[in-house]
Amino acid sequence: MNYERQELLDRLAGMYVLGTMNATARRRFGRLLKESTAAQRAVAAWNDSLAPLHQVVPPLKAPPHIWERISEKTRPRTQPEVATAGWFERCRMLLYGAAPAALACCIGIVGTSLLATQYPGVIGLQERNVNMPASYVGLLTDGADNVALTVSSLRRGKVVTLKVVRPLAVPPGMVARLWALPSNRAPVALANVPDSGSAKVILDVPSETMFADVPRLALSYESDPDTTAPSGPFVLLGHCVKYW
Repeated sequence: MNYERQELLDRLAGMYVLGTMNATARRRFGRLLKESTAAQRAVAAWNDSLAPLHQVVPPLKAPPHIWERISEKTRPRTQPEVATAGWFERCRMLLYGAAPAALACCIGIVGTSLLATQYPGVIGLQERNVNMPASYVGLLTDGADNVALTVSSLRRGKVVTLKVVRPLAVPPGMVARLWALPSNRAPVALANVPDSGSAKVILDVPSETMFADVPRLALSYESDPDTTAPSGPFVLLGHCVKYW
C-alpha cells in the first residue's frame, strides 16, 4: 500500500481517528504513526477538525406534542384474543412491534437536523482545512498505539494547544505532566495536562525556540505538579514534527 498518496493517507487517518478501522489495520497504522510525520500530520488534522465534538452540546427541548405522539405510538393496546393468528395478523403485529424503534430513529434524525441547523459549530459542520499554517504538532500515544493527546503550536506563536483525545487515568494525588525531549538536553517541563478536554498553555519563548530541537514529547504522572524532572516512566510518547 502506497502511504505516500495524500488522499489515501488522509482517508486512513480519518478511519483511525473515528475508530472505524479493524484491529489489524489499526495496529499497522499505529506502527506507521511512529515512523511517518505525514501520517502524524494527517491524524492531527483530523483530531483538530473533530475537536468541537468534545464540547458540551446545549440541550434541545422537544415540544409537548412530540411526547404526546410518542406516548400514543408506544402505549400498549388491548388486542382481541384469537385462537390462531393467520399470516396477515402476524405481519400486522410484527409491524406494530417495530413502530417504537422506527419512531425513535425518526426522532434521532429530526434532533440531529435541529442541532445541525441551530448549532453548526458545536458539531464541527465546517469545511476541514488540511492546509494547516506552519506549526509544531505532537501526537502522543499509549502502549497500545492509541492517540491519547495532541499538542500543537504555531511556529511563530507562544500558545500551545493541548487536546486530550482519550481520558487520562491519572492516579489520585498526582498530575499529568507534559515534557519536551530535546535531542541533547534533559527533558523540559511544558505544562500539566487536564484529565480530559483541552487546554491552552502560554510559553515563555516562541515555539520556534522551544521546539526547534525537540524530536519527541512525553507525558508522565507526577506527585509534584511543579517538578522540573520526570520521576517515573513515561505513560505517553510521541514525535514532535514540523509542519511547513
